[in-house]
Amino acid sequence: MSQAAKPTVKHKPVAALAVIAFIALISLTALRVVKQYQSPGPFDPTAQGMCDFHNGVYFPTRALLAGVSPYGTGYANSYPVARQIPFFSPGILLLHAPLAVLPLHVAEVIYFVFSVALIIAIAMVCAKAAGKENQIEWIASIATLLVASRGGHITLFDGYFTFELVLATYLSVQWAKSHPTRAGIALAVVSAKPTYILPLGFLLLARGNFKALLIGASISILIAGLPFGYLAYQESIRGTGQPDFAWGIGKLISDIEVTQQVHMNMPDESPVLSWTRLDLLAAASKWTGTEPSQLIHLLVMFVMLSVPMVLLAVQAAKRKNSGLGGSAGALITLAMLSSLYHQSYDALLLMAPIAASFAGRTEFWKSIPPLARWSCCLLMLIPLFNLLSTRSLLLKLNLGQAGYAAATSLNGFAIAIALLIVCFHTPRTPAEHVQSLPG
Repeated sequence: MSQAAKPTVKHKPVAALAVIAFIALISLTALRVVKQYQSPGPFDPTAQGMCDFHNGVYFPTRALLAGVSPYGTGYANSYPVARQIPFFSPGILLLHAPLAVLPLHVAEVIYFVFSVALIIAIAMVCAKAAGKENQIEWIASIATLLVASRGGHITLFDGYFTFELVLATYLSVQWAKSHPTRAGIALAVVSAKPTYILPLGFLLLARGNFKALLIGASISILIAGLPFGYLAYQESIRGTGQPDFAWGIGKLISDIEVTQQVHMNMPDESPVLSWTRLDLLAAASKWTGTEPSQLIHLLVMFVMLSVPMVLLAVQAAKRKNSGLGGSAGALITLAMLSSLYHQSYDALLLMAPIAASFAGRTEFWKSIPPLARWSCCLLMLIPLFNLLSTRSLLLKLNLGQAGYAAATSLNGFAIAIALLIVCFHTPRTPAEHVQSLPG
């Protein structure tokens, strides 16, 4: 390891306290998982420990390996899960296949440890983006903030794969120009969720990252197409007694349409009823009382992405090399969250621009007036720590219809206002230099 790459400590008391706090929070979360562990089966809101690992990773992957579609009611009826999965790419399940062949409790422990490693990796990338590379106090503080946040704690506690998506998004943004192959691999992971890859893909397209997108699309099609074809074959055998890919694909598409409808009808998914949605459309829907269609979701996404895409395209034309810690990172992460359906745990995407804005060392954040910079930083922190928008607190407070709408739309409006601030100041920023990530 070179001298420049060695970890450093500039403020030993801060570093020590941050490391202790991180270890304590991880330990408390592990203890909570044990005490509130949810046995595989019907969902129990009073005991959610590792429930998302069971319902979204382990059993869907076991079903895939057995040739059973995790999108169908047959899977939901025969496996110990709450319901069939929404439309993630089957590629993300394939990536978790090594865990699915292990006994459940062994897989749970390994995945928890893996999630902790991902938190540290995300913190290292954020520290690098903030211009604080390899500074232990910064890495440990960011990691602690991640675990302390609402989204970070629930992701670790429930065992969801959000940390994988966040890290892959960061790497794809940072590597898209300098290392397109690596960025393409990261994009293949991001493609697990359409709500991530759709806005990110358009933003990177505007940024001119064509090679990374092409590589990412090729890998995504491969890792999704193989298991999808396998499931279609197995479905056709079960349904017709003979291999009929056209029939099998039709059955899978029908199952996905049904499960998406079931999924969107859940109270926490509905734009009007949800207390966890972050997108601007959901925030506005709480005040209008209307349930927008999927078409409206897509139209709003394109409208919301239009200005950030123009700004990124102008940057690319002027050869402004803005990275994760600059205007591009802020534009991309804020636009992703504000433009299309996202849940509270997806606010973890904001950790890199939060760290960069707090440090104020990159060209973009240094160029913004202090009031605007600190306002933007605070606005981005709101969806990470807004306890008003939690089910348990909302039930206790009984705020009424207007109070409920205000509490649950605060996150979406905060993100949208932060995006407006970044959009306003981006054209006024001098040429930015992107810090490349190691490896």
